[in-house]
Amino acid sequence: MKGDALWEVQWHPAGGGKFRRLVLTRRGLRRTLVSLALVVLVALMIVAALPVGLRGFFTSFTVDAAQRENRALRLQGESLREQAYGLATQLRERVQRGRRVAWVVGAPPQAWEAPCPAPPPRGVADEAAIGWLGEQGARLDALGEVLSAPHDALRCPLSALPIASPVNMARAVPVALFGWRVSPFTGKTMAQYGITLAAPQGEPVLAPGAGKVLFAGSVRERKANEWTRFGNLVVVDHGGGVVTIYAHLRDVLVKRGQTVTRALRLGSVGQTGWTRVPALHYEVRWPLAERNVPIDPGLVTPAVPVEDLDARLADPSAGLPGGFALLQHLVGRSDRPPARRPVRPAPAQSAPDAD
Repeated sequence: MKGDALWEVQWHPAGGGKFRRLVLTRRGLRRTLVSLALVVLVALMIVAALPVGLRGFFTSFTVDAAQRENRALRLQGESLREQAYGLATQLRERVQRGRRVAWVVGAPPQAWEAPCPAPPPRGVADEAAIGWLGEQGARLDALGEVLSAPHDALRCPLSALPIASPVNMARAVPVALFGWRVSPFTGKTMAQYGITLAAPQGEPVLAPGAGKVLFAGSVRERKANEWTRFGNLVVVDHGGGVVTIYAHLRDVLVKRGQTVTRALRLGSVGQTGWTRVPALHYEVRWPLAERNVPIDPGLVTPAVPVEDLDARLADPSAGLPGGFALLQHLVGRSDRPPARRPVRPAPAQSAPDAD
Protein backbone atom coordinates (compact mmCIF):
# COMPACT_ATOMS: atom_id res chain seq x y z
CA MET A 1 0.00 0.00 0.00
CA LYS A 2 2.80 2.32 0.87
CA GLY A 3 4.48 1.53 -2.41
CA ASP A 4 1.47 2.98 -4.19
CA ALA A 5 1.74 6.28 -2.29
CA LEU A 6 2.64 9.33 -4.33
CA TRP A 7 2.43 12.08 -1.71
CA GLU A 8 2.08 12.11 1.99
CA VAL A 9 1.25 15.14 4.08
CA GLN A 10 1.69 15.08 7.84
CA TRP A 11 0.50 17.62 10.39
CA HIS A 12 2.13 17.79 13.88
CA PRO A 13 0.46 20.03 16.48
CA ALA A 14 2.85 22.50 18.19
CA GLY A 15 1.63 21.67 21.67
CA GLY A 16 2.05 17.98 21.15
CA GLY A 17 -0.64 15.50 20.73
CA LYS A 18 -1.69 13.17 17.96
CA PHE A 19 -0.46 14.07 14.53
CA ARG A 20 -2.47 13.71 11.32
CA ARG A 21 -1.50 12.72 7.80
CA LEU A 22 -2.99 12.59 4.30
CA VAL A 23 -1.70 10.04 1.82
CA LEU A 24 -2.46 10.28 -1.92
CA THR A 25 -2.17 6.94 -3.70
CA ARG A 26 -2.20 6.14 -7.37
CA ARG A 27 -5.69 4.63 -7.13
CA GLY A 28 -7.02 7.69 -5.31
CA LEU A 29 -5.48 9.96 -7.93
CA ARG A 30 -7.19 8.00 -10.70
CA ARG A 31 -10.52 8.25 -8.90
CA THR A 32 -10.07 11.97 -8.40
CA LEU A 33 -9.17 12.53 -12.06
CA VAL A 34 -12.14 10.41 -13.26
CA SER A 35 -14.51 12.33 -10.98
CA LEU A 36 -13.08 15.63 -12.15
CA ALA A 37 -13.44 14.56 -15.80
CA LEU A 38 -17.07 13.60 -15.24
CA VAL A 39 -17.78 16.95 -13.62
CA VAL A 40 -16.13 18.79 -16.52
CA LEU A 41 -18.05 16.69 -19.05
CA VAL A 42 -21.37 17.39 -17.37
CA ALA A 43 -20.53 21.08 -17.24
CA LEU A 44 -19.65 21.10 -20.94
CA MET A 45 -22.92 19.33 -21.78
CA ILE A 46 -24.89 21.88 -19.78
CA VAL A 47 -23.10 24.75 -21.48
CA ALA A 48 -23.69 23.21 -24.92
CA ALA A 49 -27.38 22.61 -24.27
CA LEU A 50 -28.01 26.04 -22.81
CA PRO A 51 -28.35 27.99 -26.16
CA VAL A 52 -30.75 25.37 -27.54
CA GLY A 53 -32.93 25.62 -24.46
CA LEU A 54 -32.93 29.38 -24.55
CA ARG A 55 -33.69 29.36 -28.27
CA GLY A 56 -36.58 26.94 -27.73
CA PHE A 57 -37.81 29.03 -24.83
CA PHE A 58 -37.93 32.20 -26.88
CA THR A 59 -39.20 30.38 -29.97
CA SER A 60 -42.20 29.13 -28.01
CA PHE A 61 -43.21 32.74 -27.42
CA THR A 62 -42.89 33.50 -31.16
CA VAL A 63 -45.00 30.48 -32.21
CA ASP A 64 -47.73 31.31 -29.70
CA ALA A 65 -47.86 34.89 -30.95
CA ALA A 66 -48.11 33.70 -34.56
CA GLN A 67 -50.89 31.26 -33.67
CA ARG A 68 -52.82 33.99 -31.87
CA GLU A 69 -52.41 36.31 -34.84
CA ASN A 70 -53.59 33.57 -37.22
CA ARG A 71 -56.67 32.95 -35.08
CA ALA A 72 -57.44 36.67 -35.01
CA LEU A 73 -57.05 36.92 -38.79
CA ARG A 74 -59.26 33.87 -39.30
CA LEU A 75 -61.99 35.34 -37.08
CA GLN A 76 -61.69 38.66 -38.89
CA GLY A 77 -62.02 36.90 -42.24
CA GLU A 78 -65.12 35.03 -41.09
CA SER A 79 -66.63 38.29 -39.82
CA LEU A 80 -65.95 39.98 -43.17
CA ARG A 81 -67.54 37.05 -45.02
CA GLU A 82 -70.65 37.32 -42.85
CA GLN A 83 -70.84 41.06 -43.55
CA ALA A 84 -70.40 40.40 -47.26
CA TYR A 85 -73.17 37.79 -47.17
CA GLY A 86 -75.49 40.27 -45.43
CA LEU A 87 -74.67 42.93 -48.04
CA ALA A 88 -75.30 40.38 -50.80
CA THR A 89 -78.74 39.63 -49.34
CA GLN A 90 -79.56 43.34 -49.21
CA LEU A 91 -78.29 43.79 -52.76
CA ARG A 92 -80.53 41.00 -54.03
CA GLU A 93 -83.54 42.52 -52.25
CA ARG A 94 -82.87 45.87 -53.94
CA VAL A 95 -82.51 44.24 -57.33
CA GLN A 96 -85.80 42.40 -56.78
CA ARG A 97 -87.50 45.65 -55.81
CA GLY A 98 -86.05 47.34 -58.84
CA ARG A 99 -87.52 44.60 -61.04
CA ARG A 100 -90.96 45.20 -59.52
CA VAL A 101 -90.78 48.95 -60.07
CA ALA A 102 -89.52 48.43 -63.63
CA TRP A 103 -92.56 46.25 -64.34
CA VAL A 104 -94.94 48.78 -62.79
CA VAL A 105 -93.66 51.74 -64.82
CA GLY A 106 -93.75 49.72 -68.04
CA ALA A 107 -90.01 49.46 -68.61
CA PRO A 108 -88.79 47.13 -71.39
CA PRO A 109 -89.03 43.43 -70.44
CA GLN A 110 -85.25 42.97 -70.54
CA ALA A 111 -85.06 45.21 -67.45
CA TRP A 112 -87.17 42.93 -65.24
CA GLU A 113 -87.60 39.52 -66.92
CA ALA A 114 -84.24 37.92 -66.07
CA PRO A 115 -84.26 36.25 -62.61
CA CYS A 116 -81.90 37.44 -59.90
CA PRO A 117 -79.92 34.44 -58.62
CA ALA A 118 -79.54 33.90 -54.90
CA PRO A 119 -76.20 34.90 -53.32
CA PRO A 120 -73.52 32.19 -53.27
CA PRO A 121 -73.86 30.01 -50.17
CA ARG A 122 -71.44 30.28 -47.30
CA GLY A 123 -68.26 28.30 -47.75
CA VAL A 124 -67.80 28.88 -51.48
CA ALA A 125 -64.66 30.46 -52.89
CA ASP A 126 -64.32 34.18 -52.28
CA GLU A 127 -63.84 34.74 -56.02
CA ALA A 128 -67.35 33.42 -56.76
CA ALA A 129 -68.92 35.71 -54.16
CA ILE A 130 -66.98 38.72 -55.46
CA GLY A 131 -68.07 37.91 -59.02
CA TRP A 132 -71.71 37.68 -57.94
CA LEU A 133 -71.52 41.02 -56.14
CA GLY A 134 -70.00 42.65 -59.22
CA GLU A 135 -72.66 41.29 -61.57
CA GLN A 136 -75.63 42.22 -59.40
CA GLY A 137 -74.16 45.62 -58.56
CA ALA A 138 -73.89 46.36 -62.29
CA ARG A 139 -77.46 45.17 -62.76
CA LEU A 140 -78.69 47.47 -60.00
CA ASP A 141 -76.94 50.38 -61.70
CA ALA A 142 -78.62 49.45 -65.00
CA LEU A 143 -82.01 49.31 -63.28
CA GLY A 144 -81.38 52.76 -61.83
CA GLU A 145 -80.72 54.15 -65.30
CA VAL A 146 -83.87 52.49 -66.69
CA LEU A 147 -86.06 53.79 -63.87
CA SER A 148 -84.71 57.33 -64.16
CA ALA A 149 -85.80 57.53 -67.80
CA PRO A 150 -89.37 58.60 -68.72
CA HIS A 151 -91.81 55.80 -69.59
CA ASP A 152 -94.79 56.25 -71.89
CA ALA A 153 -96.35 53.00 -70.61
CA LEU A 154 -96.93 54.42 -67.11
CA ARG A 155 -100.55 53.71 -66.19
CA CYS A 156 -101.03 56.69 -63.90
CA PRO A 157 -98.92 59.54 -62.48
CA LEU A 158 -96.15 58.53 -60.09
CA SER A 159 -97.91 60.36 -57.25
CA ALA A 160 -100.97 58.17 -57.84
CA LEU A 161 -99.22 54.80 -58.15
CA PRO A 162 -100.06 52.72 -55.05
CA ILE A 163 -96.43 51.96 -54.22
CA ALA A 164 -96.58 52.78 -50.49
CA SER A 165 -97.70 50.26 -47.90
CA PRO A 166 -101.36 50.59 -46.77
CA VAL A 167 -100.36 49.72 -43.16
CA ASN A 168 -97.21 49.80 -41.09
CA MET A 169 -95.59 46.50 -42.12
CA ALA A 170 -93.63 46.41 -38.86
CA ARG A 171 -96.98 45.91 -37.08
CA ALA A 172 -98.62 43.64 -39.66
CA VAL A 173 -98.29 39.93 -40.41
CA PRO A 174 -99.21 38.46 -43.82
CA VAL A 175 -101.60 35.59 -43.08
CA ALA A 176 -102.73 34.97 -46.66
CA LEU A 177 -100.74 35.84 -49.78
CA PHE A 178 -102.03 36.31 -53.30
CA GLY A 179 -102.89 33.03 -55.01
CA TRP A 180 -104.56 29.87 -53.80
CA ARG A 181 -105.28 29.21 -50.12
CA VAL A 182 -107.48 27.07 -47.88
CA SER A 183 -110.51 29.01 -46.61
CA PRO A 184 -110.66 29.12 -42.77
CA PHE A 185 -114.47 29.13 -43.06
CA THR A 186 -115.17 26.34 -45.57
CA GLY A 187 -111.90 24.37 -45.47
CA LYS A 188 -111.85 24.37 -49.26
CA THR A 189 -109.15 25.68 -51.55
CA MET A 190 -110.13 29.06 -52.94
CA ALA A 191 -108.61 31.90 -54.91
CA GLN A 192 -107.12 34.72 -52.85
CA TYR A 193 -107.33 37.85 -55.01
CA GLY A 194 -105.38 40.07 -52.61
CA ILE A 195 -103.25 39.85 -49.51
CA THR A 196 -104.55 39.60 -45.95
CA LEU A 197 -102.50 41.43 -43.34
CA ALA A 198 -103.28 40.73 -39.68
CA ALA A 199 -102.68 43.85 -37.61
CA PRO A 200 -103.79 45.33 -34.27
CA GLN A 201 -107.37 46.58 -34.08
CA GLY A 202 -107.45 50.26 -34.96
CA GLU A 203 -104.12 50.28 -36.85
CA PRO A 204 -104.25 53.16 -39.39
CA VAL A 205 -104.95 52.25 -43.02
CA LEU A 206 -103.34 54.76 -45.38
CA ALA A 207 -103.74 55.50 -49.06
CA PRO A 208 -100.68 54.12 -50.88
CA GLY A 209 -101.13 56.64 -53.68
CA ALA A 210 -103.25 59.59 -54.74
CA GLY A 211 -106.66 58.96 -56.23
CA LYS A 212 -110.42 59.33 -55.97
CA VAL A 213 -112.68 57.32 -53.67
CA LEU A 214 -115.12 55.18 -55.66
CA PHE A 215 -116.79 53.59 -52.64
CA ALA A 216 -116.64 53.98 -48.86
CA GLY A 217 -118.73 52.12 -46.32
CA SER A 218 -120.45 48.74 -46.11
CA VAL A 219 -122.50 46.91 -48.74
CA ARG A 220 -126.11 46.03 -48.15
CA GLU A 221 -127.67 45.90 -51.63
CA ARG A 222 -128.53 42.47 -52.93
CA LYS A 223 -127.01 43.13 -56.33
CA ALA A 224 -123.67 43.65 -54.61
CA ASN A 225 -123.96 40.51 -52.48
CA GLU A 226 -120.49 39.34 -53.53
CA TRP A 227 -119.04 42.32 -51.70
CA THR A 228 -120.80 41.80 -48.35
CA ARG A 229 -118.08 39.43 -47.06
CA PHE A 230 -115.61 42.35 -47.15
CA GLY A 231 -117.40 44.24 -44.34
CA ASN A 232 -116.50 47.91 -44.27
CA LEU A 233 -114.42 48.76 -47.31
CA VAL A 234 -112.92 51.57 -49.33
CA VAL A 235 -112.22 51.51 -53.07
CA VAL A 236 -109.81 54.07 -54.56
CA ASP A 237 -109.36 54.81 -58.27
CA HIS A 238 -105.78 55.88 -59.02
CA GLY A 239 -106.37 56.50 -62.71
CA GLY A 240 -105.45 54.56 -65.82
CA GLY A 241 -107.44 51.53 -64.69
CA VAL A 242 -105.46 51.09 -61.43
CA VAL A 243 -107.78 50.48 -58.45
CA THR A 244 -107.06 49.49 -54.84
CA ILE A 245 -109.47 47.88 -52.34
CA TYR A 246 -109.28 47.92 -48.52
CA ALA A 247 -111.63 45.59 -46.64
CA HIS A 248 -112.57 44.48 -43.08
CA LEU A 249 -112.14 48.05 -41.80
CA ARG A 250 -113.31 48.98 -38.32
CA ASP A 251 -114.15 52.51 -39.41
CA VAL A 252 -114.11 54.52 -42.63
CA LEU A 253 -112.79 58.10 -42.60
CA VAL A 254 -113.37 59.09 -46.25
CA LYS A 255 -116.44 59.40 -48.41
CA ARG A 256 -117.33 58.61 -51.98
CA GLY A 257 -116.01 61.10 -54.51
CA GLN A 258 -113.32 62.43 -52.17
CA THR A 259 -109.84 63.05 -53.56
CA VAL A 260 -107.11 61.48 -51.46
CA THR A 261 -103.35 61.88 -51.42
CA ARG A 262 -100.67 59.36 -50.54
CA ALA A 263 -100.50 58.59 -46.80
CA LEU A 264 -103.98 60.04 -46.14
CA ARG A 265 -105.80 57.93 -43.57
CA LEU A 266 -108.69 55.98 -45.10
CA GLY A 267 -109.78 54.15 -41.95
CA SER A 268 -108.42 51.59 -39.51
CA VAL A 269 -107.92 47.85 -39.30
CA GLY A 270 -111.01 46.02 -38.06
CA GLN A 271 -112.78 42.69 -37.95
CA THR A 272 -115.83 43.29 -40.11
CA GLY A 273 -116.99 40.84 -42.76
CA TRP A 274 -115.48 37.39 -43.20
CA THR A 275 -112.41 37.44 -40.99
CA ARG A 276 -111.56 35.70 -37.74
CA VAL A 277 -108.97 38.25 -36.57
CA PRO A 278 -108.45 41.99 -37.02
CA ALA A 279 -106.96 42.22 -40.50
CA LEU A 280 -106.79 44.22 -43.69
CA HIS A 281 -107.65 42.67 -47.03
CA TYR A 282 -105.67 44.66 -49.59
CA GLU A 283 -106.32 44.22 -53.27
CA VAL A 284 -104.89 45.82 -56.41
CA ARG A 285 -106.79 45.80 -59.71
CA TRP A 286 -104.60 46.36 -62.78
CA PRO A 287 -105.45 46.72 -66.47
CA LEU A 288 -104.46 43.47 -68.21
CA ALA A 289 -105.83 42.12 -71.49
CA GLU A 290 -108.36 44.98 -71.63
CA ARG A 291 -109.77 44.16 -68.20
CA ASN A 292 -109.20 45.33 -64.66
CA VAL A 293 -108.11 42.14 -62.91
CA PRO A 294 -106.62 41.50 -59.47
CA ILE A 295 -102.84 41.16 -59.49
CA ASP A 296 -100.36 40.35 -56.75
CA PRO A 297 -100.16 43.57 -54.66
CA GLY A 298 -96.48 42.87 -54.05
CA LEU A 299 -95.73 43.69 -57.69
CA VAL A 300 -96.84 47.28 -57.11
CA THR A 301 -96.07 47.70 -53.41
CA PRO A 302 -92.44 46.70 -52.70
CA ALA A 303 -93.00 46.46 -48.94
CA VAL A 304 -95.60 43.72 -49.43
CA PRO A 305 -94.05 40.23 -49.72
CA VAL A 306 -94.28 38.16 -52.90
CA GLU A 307 -94.10 34.38 -52.69
CA ASP A 308 -92.48 33.86 -56.12
CA LEU A 309 -91.47 37.07 -57.88
CA ASP A 310 -90.33 35.40 -61.10
CA ALA A 311 -93.67 33.60 -61.47
CA ARG A 312 -95.62 36.79 -60.67
CA LEU A 313 -93.73 38.86 -63.22
CA ALA A 314 -94.45 36.20 -65.84
CA ASP A 315 -98.15 36.02 -64.84
CA PRO A 316 -99.23 38.92 -62.56
CA SER A 317 -102.71 37.43 -62.04
CA ALA A 318 -101.26 33.99 -61.11
CA GLY A 319 -103.74 32.32 -63.48
CA LEU A 320 -106.57 32.77 -60.97
CA PRO A 321 -110.10 32.32 -62.32
CA GLY A 322 -112.29 35.30 -63.11
CA GLY A 323 -114.60 34.79 -60.15
CA PHE A 324 -113.54 37.93 -58.33
CA ALA A 325 -116.09 40.52 -57.19
CA LEU A 326 -116.83 42.94 -60.01
CA LEU A 327 -116.50 46.67 -59.53
CA GLN A 328 -119.56 47.35 -61.65
CA HIS A 329 -121.70 45.57 -59.06
CA LEU A 330 -120.35 47.91 -56.39
CA VAL A 331 -119.91 51.30 -58.00
CA GLY A 332 -121.79 50.88 -61.27
CA ARG A 333 -118.61 51.24 -63.25
CA SER A 334 -117.29 48.91 -65.94
CA ASP A 335 -114.34 46.70 -65.08
CA ARG A 336 -112.71 47.57 -68.37
CA PRO A 337 -109.89 50.10 -68.13
CA PRO A 338 -110.26 53.40 -69.96
CA ALA A 339 -108.88 53.41 -73.47
CA ARG A 340 -105.50 54.96 -73.82
CA ARG A 341 -105.24 58.04 -75.90
CA PRO A 342 -102.56 57.71 -78.53
CA VAL A 343 -99.74 60.16 -78.16
CA ARG A 344 -99.73 62.36 -81.20
CA PRO A 345 -96.39 63.71 -82.33
CA ALA A 346 -96.03 67.45 -82.37
CA PRO A 347 -96.34 68.96 -85.85
CA ALA A 348 -93.00 69.62 -87.44
CA GLN A 349 -92.14 73.25 -87.79
CA SER A 350 -90.78 74.34 -91.15
CA ALA A 351 -87.48 76.09 -91.09
CA PRO A 352 -87.62 79.77 -91.95
CA ASP A 353 -86.55 80.67 -95.43
CA ALA A 354 -83.07 81.95 -95.71
CA ASP A 355 -82.68 85.55 -96.71
